[in-house]
This record gives sequence, C-alpha cells and structure tokens, in this order.
Amino acid sequence: MRIGIRALTVLPWMLAAALGAGPSAAGTEDVKVRIRKEAVLSLLTAAVPYKVEVGASLLRETLTFTDPKDLAFGEGKITFAVRCQGSPFPVDQVLHPVFTTRRGASGYQLVVDSLPVGIPGFGRVDLKDMLPPVELQSLLRQGLNLSGRPTLLEVRVEQVEISKDFIDLSTRLLLTPLTTR
Repeated sequence: MRIGIRALTVLPWMLAAALGAGPSAAGTEDVKVRIRKEAVLSLLTAAVPYKVEVGASLLRETLTFTDPKDLAFGEGKITFAVRCQGSPFPVDQVLHPVFTTRRGASGYQLVVDSLPVGIPGFGRVDLKDMLPPVELQSLLRQGLNLSGRPTLLEVRVEQVEISKDFIDLSTRLLLTPLTTR
C-alpha cells in the first residue's frame, strides 16, 4: 500500500484524534512497519559516497564507499556489497559489511558487526568500531495542537525483526501532553 504526502500530513492528526489527547496507556495499539529490500537499497544508495578516515598523521587513509548492491537479509543480519576506494594508499576493493541490531537502554541500534578491509601500510583492518551505531528509537516525533493543547506524537520502535525479505518494525504510538510556559 502506498501513502501519499497528503496522507502523511493528515495521519498524525487522525491518529491523535482517535487516541485522545492524554498520555498513551499500556494497551495502545501498535503499528507494524514493513521495510522492503528495495527501500533499504534506495536508502543505502542515497547515503553514498560515504567517507571514513583511518589512522593518524602521515598514515591517514581516506576510504570512500560507493555503489552498494547485492543486499541480503537473513538470520537477523543485513549484508550487501559496497565498493571501497582509498587515498593516498591505493585501495580498490568490494567489501561485504555485516550489520545487526542490538537493543540498548534507550532502544534499538543498527550496528556494524563486521567490515574488514585490507589497506597497504596498515594490513587488514576491521572498521566495525569506526562507524557509529544508528539509533532506531523512533520513526516520528511530531508536535500537535489538539484543541488548544500542545501534544507530542511519537512512533517509538519497540522491536526490530530482520527476515529473508523484510525488516519488520513493531512500534508504539505515544501521545504526551506538552507543558506550556
């Protein structure tokens, strides 16, 4: 099902009216979001070129990632192929990073589980610690004005499941009154 831009602008208001203006109770219905591989590949393609600097001073290497392809989901992991070029040391490789999700105190994070690359002068380096986790805490935070009462609508991620063809997100709708000063 496709949702147009107009529907996305009206959706928070409709949800807020349906749920009431008070804080959400424990029984508020969840929303399921299913993300297809094609959408994830589009996001990856939009995020490149992505640059990472490795080393320090004279041995600094700039790695540039481009051309993501061959995206695969499975066993709770996301993998794909990505071209990696470096300068000033000659690096031109196709890498196969592995991403997983983990649940922390503040919600889910997408983390690099493995991203090994061979760099002349450095040897084999796993870049997993050089790429910060991506927070998956909420899909939407929108301020609303419900009958003159400022309210925050949040669609918070409660669970992430990676299957063969999709990433499924279970989310919770939260309405919180905002205090005015």
